[in-house]
Amino acid sequence: MKPHNHNMSVLKRAYTISVKSAAALITAAMLTPVAFTGAVSANEALAEPAQKPDRLIVRTWGGAWRSSYEAGAAASFTAKTGIPVEFDGTGTSEIQAKILQAVRAKTRPPVDVVLSVGSLAYAAQVQKISIPLDEHILTNVDQLSSIAMPEGTDNYLNVSTYSQPIVYNPDLVDMPDSISWEEIFDDKYAGKLFVTNTFASLLHPVAKMLDLDPATDDLTPVFEKIASLKTSISAMGDEEEFVAGIEAGEVTIGVTLVGTALEVGGLKWIVPEEGAVIGTESFYVPAGLPDDVAYWAQVFINETISAANQSAFAAAVGEVPVNVNAVMPEFMIGDPAFPFSEEDLGKYGIVTSVELDARNRDKWQAAYTAAIQR
Repeated sequence: MKPHNHNMSVLKRAYTISVKSAAALITAAMLTPVAFTGAVSANEALAEPAQKPDRLIVRTWGGAWRSSYEAGAAASFTAKTGIPVEFDGTGTSEIQAKILQAVRAKTRPPVDVVLSVGSLAYAAQVQKISIPLDEHILTNVDQLSSIAMPEGTDNYLNVSTYSQPIVYNPDLVDMPDSISWEEIFDDKYAGKLFVTNTFASLLHPVAKMLDLDPATDDLTPVFEKIASLKTSISAMGDEEEFVAGIEAGEVTIGVTLVGTALEVGGLKWIVPEEGAVIGTESFYVPAGLPDDVAYWAQVFINETISAANQSAFAAAVGEVPVNVNAVMPEFMIGDPAFPFSEEDLGKYGIVTSVELDARNRDKWQAAYTAAIQR
């Protein structure tokens, strides 16, 4: 699971669904728009600062993520405000450590806006290194689904969701129509399996398969089960390692983002009966910024959640938007790997607790790493 390096090229998967028909589908199927009463700061509306920063620095991933934000939210934000946007590609954990260091030293953080993952954005809130978001600046929040800001989330917005099902090469793998996560433990995949180098994508599905609750149960059986994959694993890492393994013929099946499969082309994916972990990408504003920068940073986040920019982002990276008025790419409609309704999330998704993952991150990551390394 993420964090990862996102060095993907721009996805070229076209979609033809019309704005009118897509809007009808999304209105009917998306999660109920969120009510932000008490979810963001309840202060009175702030006046637009007289001063503007000479630029905003936004931390994001590279590839399709950066190019999508450059062409979409950054371009429209600059057109409206006159403020240029620059991008920083520092890794998620590294940038968070730098922000923490800056806040403690009472110096300005190295970036003005952070695109991260839900568990790290939650950790930033708990660490008090991010600021509460202001509903008066985020004027687009009334268009967002409830997954955008779950209860207790004050300092960040989830701006898209993604899942990591089982992805495979149909020329080399004959996959049944319905499977359990037990499928990847079959010896027939020995020496051909890819797994991510972070715990969540396997820990939660295997726990569910074994009928264990990560919040209350001893997860030793989970890590022992994952360790039984050692002889099957041929590659581990992030998306680029999966792509390299598939292209070299060293990998035929693995756990990765559907967006990665779309980039490679010719691959298929399947969501097992236990579901696939649902992850979120999230924006937050670091603490310790000048007031005018903090204001315009939130204006930028508001721009990223407009229906138009969410539509473009979904098509570019293969992630599900949180704006209920966004136009969904045709390839997402009806696919269990892109759940966006309450019914679909319950049936196909494993929605984990960011608090639980953040609190156990170091312990679970160490156990997972020991389990998959040979």
